[in-house]
Amino acid sequence: MAAGTIPTQTPDVTPWKDTTLRRSREAPRQARQAIKRWLADTHTSLCSDVLQVVSELVSNVIEHVPAGPQRDWLEVRLGHGPGFVRLEVIDPGTPGRQPRFAPLRQSSLDLSGRGLGIVAALSVRCGSHLVDHGHRVVWADLAPATLSEAGGQVAQAADRARQQHPDRAEL
Repeated sequence: MAAGTIPTQTPDVTPWKDTTLRRSREAPRQARQAIKRWLADTHTSLCSDVLQVVSELVSNVIEHVPAGPQRDWLEVRLGHGPGFVRLEVIDPGTPGRQPRFAPLRQSSLDLSGRGLGIVAALSVRCGSHLVDHGHRVVWADLAPATLSEAGGQVAQAADRARQQHPDRAEL
C-alpha cells in the first residue's frame, strides 16, 4: 500500500478475538502477548508483522490520546477476511478534532513519528474511523507473502478455538 492511501471501502471481516487492556506502559507488551496466543498457528512472517503493528498502534494510544476519567482503556481486536487478518485498536478518541491517519515522511534521524509509516508499510490497507461516543478505531489489514495462506490459517485457528470454547461468544 502506498503511504497515505486510505481506501473508503474495506472488505468484510469476520470477528475473531478481542481484549480490553488498561491504558498503561504495559499495554503494548500485553497486546503483543494476546496476538502471539491468537496467532500461534499462523504464518511466522504474518505474526511478526501483526506484532509490530499492534505495538505501534497501542503505543500511539498511550502517547497521543488524552488520559482522563473513563479514558483508561483501549481495545485490541483481530478478525480475518479472505487472505488477510485485520487488526483494530480502539481508543476513547480525542475531545477535539480527530487526528488524520496519515503516515509522516520522517528522516532516519527523527526520534519519533515513524509508527504510522511502519503500519502502512506492513499492511495491505489501513485507516481509521470514528464509532459511537467518539471512540476511534485504527485498523490495518495484513497478509503474509502467500495471501491465500493467511485467511485459511487464521480461519482454522478460529474454528479450533470455537470448538474448544463453544460457550465463548467472542471466539
